[in-house]
Amino acid sequence: MKQQENMILSQLDQYKNMYLQANNENARLKHAVTEHDNELKANQNTIESMENRILALENENKEITAERDEYKTKCELECDSHSKTKEELTKTKEELTKAKEEIEKLREAKEAKDLSEQANVDLHSVVQVLQHRLFKTNSDATNYMKGEMEADECRMNDMDFKDVVEEANKLVKELNEEVDQTPVDPGKDPELPKSDKKKEKKDKEDKPKRRRNVFSIKVLDSMGIDTSNLPAGFKLIHRKDKITGEDVWTVRMYDCYAPLAGCIEYEIGRFNVPGHDPMCSKHPDHIIGTNPLLPSFARFYLDMKIHYNVSENRILEMLKDMEAFMPQSSLNKWMHEIMKCLRERLQGLMLEVIKSSTYTNNDETRILVRNLMEDKPDKYKVEYIHAALSLEKKLVVMLYGAGSRSHTIPEEQIFEHSNIKYFTADRAKLYETVVKDIEEKYDVKITRTACWFHARHYFVDAFIADHRVRPIIKLMNYLFYIERVADEKGKTGEARLKFRLKFSRTVVQSIMKALQRMKDEKDVKKYGKMVMRAVNYVLDDKEAFQVFLTNGDVEIHNIAIERCFRHIAMGRRNWGKAGSHAAAENLAFMYSLYESCKMNNLNFGRYIEDILTRMKDGDKDYRAMLPCYYVEKFDEVKECA
Repeated sequence: MKQQENMILSQLDQYKNMYLQANNENARLKHAVTEHDNELKANQNTIESMENRILALENENKEITAERDEYKTKCELECDSHSKTKEELTKTKEELTKAKEEIEKLREAKEAKDLSEQANVDLHSVVQVLQHRLFKTNSDATNYMKGEMEADECRMNDMDFKDVVEEANKLVKELNEEVDQTPVDPGKDPELPKSDKKKEKKDKEDKPKRRRNVFSIKVLDSMGIDTSNLPAGFKLIHRKDKITGEDVWTVRMYDCYAPLAGCIEYEIGRFNVPGHDPMCSKHPDHIIGTNPLLPSFARFYLDMKIHYNVSENRILEMLKDMEAFMPQSSLNKWMHEIMKCLRERLQGLMLEVIKSSTYTNNDETRILVRNLMEDKPDKYKVEYIHAALSLEKKLVVMLYGAGSRSHTIPEEQIFEHSNIKYFTADRAKLYETVVKDIEEKYDVKITRTACWFHARHYFVDAFIADHRVRPIIKLMNYLFYIERVADEKGKTGEARLKFRLKFSRTVVQSIMKALQRMKDEKDVKKYGKMVMRAVNYVLDDKEAFQVFLTNGDVEIHNIAIERCFRHIAMGRRNWGKAGSHAAAENLAFMYSLYESCKMNNLNFGRYIEDILTRMKDGDKDYRAMLPCYYVEKFDEVKECA
């Protein structure tokens, strides 16, 4: 029994414990439910507050959006107002610029009017000159430059030399009578030389035969060549060399001058042709090293570049039209290698020939060269080329010394240790420095002679402001006419000096007296700035202007060297810019060769091709390749200009 009771009691204890555990669990669950309810209420409160916050933010956002739209509208209005203000400001600036230009024109017109009143000039005639109404043709402008301004006046070219001298003596007498009232004693009437103006016609047999193949248009048609495209018809021809069997490419250019057409062929070294071996012309010998260009192609390039002033881009386009593709950098590099090769071999010898002369013409010109400074790599700077021309040797040398205009370049490379005793140049200060330095260093006297052509230019400019300088211009024209007659009669040296003393000396003396009188009386008659500038240009260099009366070999002007710069001046419009000092140096030398060939009546293209071929073949006689000696030794390439 006890055992059963104990078991029942133990079971009751177990049930109690289970009941307590259940009560505890129930209490815990109730507590958890309470906490969950509290948390739920808190979350509901949070959600409500968040919803309220969102509503507040939405309202705030609407306010901000409204303010933004209002500000945007305000900015747009301000931008429109600013644009209108800017446009008005631009228009105002333009109007102000125009007003300044008009004021400047009025100021210049007032100055011109004051000068004209001082010089008693007819303003109507000045306006006609400025508006080019005075010149209907180029010949009228040329006559104006010669001092022949009146329509009913006899032209100097239509007068005999006797009439010209009489007119000059008459004008000299009038000017001298104004200086002093004592008549000039002309002495015995000189025997006046007669100028034979009829030029003898050259026989056709004396002209050299053309070295070009000449075909009639019928033959060209039979060859399948479209004559309608001539003379711009370039053909690219592929041939096999008969001896070596190598590929040879030739450019054929036809020039039509009806009823005939000329044919010129240029052999190309190597280039890329579609569908062919890129090294299609494997010529074993080249001008220099690995340079692939042959003499015939160098002739084609230099003929186009130097003679015809064709730009390198245009040359590349011509090659492209002929299906000859060549990179510009490669072409430029190869051609400058060839030009440098020629310069290194010939320029020193050309300078030696110039130094052996006793008289030269000197001048300088400008060229644009790329700036090598890192801060301005694409800018171009004006640099200078110096030149010396020997009429005796028929040779010209152009020097580029890093673009400098310093006197050291002509002094060190031309005048030092030379036989030059006289040279004609303008009044640039560098030549005065050269004369002084040579005399101080070597105790050698070099005489500079002045250019009468430059002097005449000053007086022609002054003629617009004051017509009273017209007699001076006419007397200068008489000097040029006397020189032309002397050249026609073949007078040189002592014979030309006697001719000048006979006819030119009195003219020069009269010019100097008249100019001195004008300078002394400038405060009384008030000639004006342009006239006094011309007067001072001559009187300040009076001795140099009269040197030609002491030496018959000296010219009265340096037009010969000025003409040598013509192609460089033309090139300034077409290609006109050198990429470096080395390129400018090469171009200056090539123009030296070109102008020297012209002086010696040489065909520049054939000359270049021949001397490059001889250099390629190993000929070392470079002196014989100079244009002045090339004429004497190789008459087969001589050609009339």
